[in-house]
Amino acid sequence: MLKATAITKKFGPLTVLKGVNISIEKGEMVSIVGSSGAGKSTLLHILGTLDSPDNGSIEMDGQLLSNLSSSQLAAFRNKHIGFIFQFHHLLPEFDALENVCIPGWIANNPREQVQKRAIELLGILGLADRIHHKPNELSGGEQQRVAVARALINEPLIVFADEPTGNLDSNNARELHQLFTKINQDFGTTFLIVTHNEELAALSTRVLHMRDGLFQDQ
Repeated sequence: MLKATAITKKFGPLTVLKGVNISIEKGEMVSIVGSSGAGKSTLLHILGTLDSPDNGSIEMDGQLLSNLSSSQLAAFRNKHIGFIFQFHHLLPEFDALENVCIPGWIANNPREQVQKRAIELLGILGLADRIHHKPNELSGGEQQRVAVARALINEPLIVFADEPTGNLDSNNARELHQLFTKINQDFGTTFLIVTHNEELAALSTRVLHMRDGLFQDQ
């Protein structure tokens, strides 16, 4: 479903990615672990089309992403890719329901249909009684679950999670990874997760170790 070949990336004189290859099948939950500076987040951003590689190719759902224009790429990203970051990036002026709905509305999906799915997702994530609360009225764990619902609203091909538990305490971190596992098993959602936490990464179906810009088996 996702295949990246020979991905390289430099920032000035520093080579961060040194020809990375990765292939992910539909329905997998894959974690990438490694120390800070290994290139994990850079790779995730490139695979998620938030950044461009210097060299290499990325194919998703049979489509070569380098063939897309910037506007086509933005539309593809909105429709097919979900993102969860360490910091939830919720819009403070909107409540939980509105924050979840925004990607669906941007995709020009019917407003009532988007809202119905958002309510369902928030219910599944244990937030049925919090849908009209704004981010500053929610706990850190609740805010991150809103971000998970937002990532799922357009039924993406894959969800990219960049250190999603990095701002949570150990209990909320464990609950979030267990939630990923449940979503993966119940809905077949594909996940690629970057994390420092090897204990939580072990809940994934596959763990890849990155060091100095390459996976250790490359």
